[in-house]
Amino acid sequence: MKYYLSNSLGFFIQLAPCALMIFLPFPEESLRFPRKRILAGTIVLTGVLAALFPLMLLPFPAFTAMGNMIMLITLLLILAAFVWLVREALMKKILVFFVVLFYAITQFWLVNSTRILLPPEFFMAYYRSYSPAGMLLYAAMAAVSLPVMLLCVIRPMGAFIREMEPEEIRREFLIAILTTIIILAAMMIVSDQNFTLHYYPAVMLLELLLILGQVLIYWLLFRESLRRKRDSERRRILELQQMQYEKISQEMENARQLRHDLRHHLNVLGALNAQGKSEEISEYLKQYGAVYERLRQQNFSGDPVVDGILEYYLTLAREESIATEYEVDLQGTSGLEAMDMTVLLGNCLENALKALQKLPPDQRKLSIDLRSAKSMILLRIQNNCAETDDSGNPAGWAAFAVHAESGSLSVGLSSVDAIAQKYNGSALFQRKDGTFTTRIILNPRQEET
Repeated sequence: MKYYLSNSLGFFIQLAPCALMIFLPFPEESLRFPRKRILAGTIVLTGVLAALFPLMLLPFPAFTAMGNMIMLITLLLILAAFVWLVREALMKKILVFFVVLFYAITQFWLVNSTRILLPPEFFMAYYRSYSPAGMLLYAAMAAVSLPVMLLCVIRPMGAFIREMEPEEIRREFLIAILTTIIILAAMMIVSDQNFTLHYYPAVMLLELLLILGQVLIYWLLFRESLRRKRDSERRRILELQQMQYEKISQEMENARQLRHDLRHHLNVLGALNAQGKSEEISEYLKQYGAVYERLRQQNFSGDPVVDGILEYYLTLAREESIATEYEVDLQGTSGLEAMDMTVLLGNCLENALKALQKLPPDQRKLSIDLRSAKSMILLRIQNNCAETDDSGNPAGWAAFAVHAESGSLSVGLSSVDAIAQKYNGSALFQRKDGTFTTRIILNPRQEET
């Protein structure tokens, strides 16, 4: 019974963390089946193999070569399943495989180095691959190293895998692979030396420093790469926001200039009409008077930026025969910077108008609700849309950007999300029953509160 338990548990403890770890960095959408099913299946398969492992060793003499062979075959089977179950770029799969391989090899070396320092009677040949002491060593090593590996390597690597494109990780891929090979080669050279027992504590310390050094390389590599990418994306979004702000501001300025010109023309034509010059002048005055009334400056909220944006887009909505409802109650200014409010509200309304233009005039409906609640600004925009597939629960911008017909929607939604994050808020989107809903919460006065 001791033979069976020590070998089966030792096999399971050594293999299960590697088998599970190889799937953890990948997002749910990259897996062929739900993550819970894959992890549960991996545990069951590893448990079955661990139960069979002592039985497969029985026909062979008391040496570990056959145990290593069975372990290798098992790892190859897991690797084959990994390649099939994960739908990601080959470069990402290789990177994760090398990191998990590094963990497996270093665990093996650390356990064997520790065994040298312990009395030999703890590791009796009768137990083939795992004695009770060996099994406990693997359990102790896993208890110490696995949390460090998950926190310092797997977690940052998971974010790295999710956010980085294959063409963006070539440099990081080469650094990770080369440093892993170098560290493993250095450990192999150290372990192959015939040191006396007196020097083994120093050898173990050196191996431990090499392992921790490689873990630090992984941690810095993945985190710094992500930081550079996110900084680059923030700069790109700021540039796009500036361009969008200038575009919307220019269009609003054109509308204001048109109002000014119309006012001038109306004054002139009114005077001419009073003199009874001609019926054509009267008709001209009538036509452009209606246009001026549509462009008349409106006071929605008391915030000049919000009023200007709403005036511009509601005018466009009327020209497109869009039935519009709006309710604005800001109780003063919004507290957002002019550029941020212009880009946020302008993008949301522009996306809504583009979606409504695809519908027949009798189906075009737009609803705007903008209000303040204590320190928060709440915005909800609803518009009918041609898409009939429901998106499910409200989600972030990325869930909708991937279905965009062009890059403009992706850029617009990402800009809205960036501004929401800047003001300690959130931006969620939902498509349901032919209606697209945008919900934004902002907290521009959080510091004051």
